[in-house]
Amino acid sequence: MKLNIKQQLFYFFPVLLCFCLPFGSLVLSAIVVAWSLFSLVNINKSEVIKGIKNINFWALLVFFTYTAASALFSKNKQEASFNVEVKMSFLLFPFFFFCFSWPIQLIKRCLVSFVSGCFFAGILLLIRSTYYALNGHPEYFFYTQYSNFIHASYFAMYLILAIAIIFLFYPKWFQSQKSVVYASYFFIVILTVSIFLCSSKLGIISFFICVPLLFIYKLRAILNLKKISYLMLGLFILIIITFKLFPETFNRLSSLKVVSSTSSIDKTSSESTSVRILIWEQCIQLIKENFWFGTTVGDANDRLYQSYKENGLTGALSHHLNAHNQYFQTFIGLGFFGFIILLFLTFGYLIKNIFNKHFLFILFSILIILNFLVESMLQTSAGVLFFCFFFCLFNKASTKDLLNEN
Repeated sequence: MKLNIKQQLFYFFPVLLCFCLPFGSLVLSAIVVAWSLFSLVNINKSEVIKGIKNINFWALLVFFTYTAASALFSKNKQEASFNVEVKMSFLLFPFFFFCFSWPIQLIKRCLVSFVSGCFFAGILLLIRSTYYALNGHPEYFFYTQYSNFIHASYFAMYLILAIAIIFLFYPKWFQSQKSVVYASYFFIVILTVSIFLCSSKLGIISFFICVPLLFIYKLRAILNLKKISYLMLGLFILIIITFKLFPETFNRLSSLKVVSSTSSIDKTSSESTSVRILIWEQCIQLIKENFWFGTTVGDANDRLYQSYKENGLTGALSHHLNAHNQYFQTFIGLGFFGFIILLFLTFGYLIKNIFNKHFLFILFSILIILNFLVESMLQTSAGVLFFCFFFCLFNKASTKDLLNEN
């Protein structure tokens, strides 16, 4: 398909956005604004009408509309405005994706650009950490000091998706370019090392859930009991090797120990796992008190802070922590109906794509659900952009389409 200059620019910005996502800079907003401007000069009436009839177009838009309506009734107008602003992708991306044609080659280019962005972000962070380590600061190889661009949990999630894209598609897409395929093995090594240096508990857990699923999917045609046993043995060996290489990373998992009672947790603590348990207890109480329509998105955090103060959660209060669970955060702010919409966007699409055998979307949904369970991911631009962009992109092409399978 031959494109004019306006169309080329419209299709250039999503590719650029994919590359810049792992760097998490303010330039992402500028890219979305530029993409919006060029979308206006590329509107095709028939494509717009077709897009409006697409249920995927409305899936995200309904959530945005409900959020915006809730913001109108918020007492904290500044927080309400922030919630609407950070969720603008729920409004813009359905328009970009479903009201314009998306050639399959463009979708592939976006995925390759995202992998490249993750790789170069990992390389830059390794160089940065090495520089600091050589100057007496080895802690820059660990957790938030390592993941300098975006939150360590989000960065690990990005890297896992990048590994999945390489693993699933690069051997097919670049079968005539063996040098790219060989280079992709190095990419996987760098991305994997970066995941463990992020030292995110959720990142480690997600890695050991998603990597076996990738192997099972890739080898599904030849798997038998014997090969499954080998696969499990290989996973066990991988865990041992990574434990030896990244002991500090695995030490963070020790905080996941079972807590017999919330009364045994220090309420002044700000340790992430412990404080989450206390926070979720307050979330459940707030949900009971504001079940149907919530507290409004602008007042949700204020009500949480008030609850922390009343119940002596000084650690959570001093750090102004949100719900650290997107399902709770949405339920508190938007009530039952907002919660149902979010369930539809996550578990609903997971079930749908299991039936459709869209494996990449399944893996993406698993990553999103895992992160939603322990992070209020849609309260940050890094979380919203990632979720909305790939939710829309994976609705444009199935795994089979990307592999050019019949």
